[in-house]
Amino acid sequence: MDNVHIIYGSGYGKTAAAMGLAVKAAGAGDTVTIVQFLKGTDADYSILDQYDEINFFTFENSDKPFGQLSVGEREEQRAKVKNSFQYAKKVIDTGSSDVVILDEVLGLMDYNIVFVEDIEELLRTKSKVKLIMTGRNCPESLKKKASMLSHIESK
Repeated sequence: MDNVHIIYGSGYGKTAAAMGLAVKAAGAGDTVTIVQFLKGTDADYSILDQYDEINFFTFENSDKPFGQLSVGEREEQRAKVKNSFQYAKKVIDTGSSDVVILDEVLGLMDYNIVFVEDIEELLRTKSKVKLIMTGRNCPESLKKKASMLSHIESK
């Protein structure tokens, strides 16, 4: 993939920046698919429903952060996350959206749900899709593959 934007860091606003890029793309007539990972159920993104060009997916159903789940709950969420990652890969493979946002996908590596090799494989996909990924930590190997890096820090 040639058009990869990574928004990472410890600061607040990574998701907000990605959602702003989604609205900008939709305003330009592009189709956008957003897949959100391990964000919790308290975030409200219903404003995105105003845009027919934006499809928003979150496959989790827990009110608690992943680290606070029981072993059984973690396994259930892990399966849902893996399915949603596979769904995102399919959207990228088929080019069914112009822009794909994988919100908090980098955080999946912190929980050993998805590994850097999985994301590197995704980035080897021959696709014209613009990919935006967010998360706190970004390995150097992924930074090197990005066409744009945005680092957001908190003080």
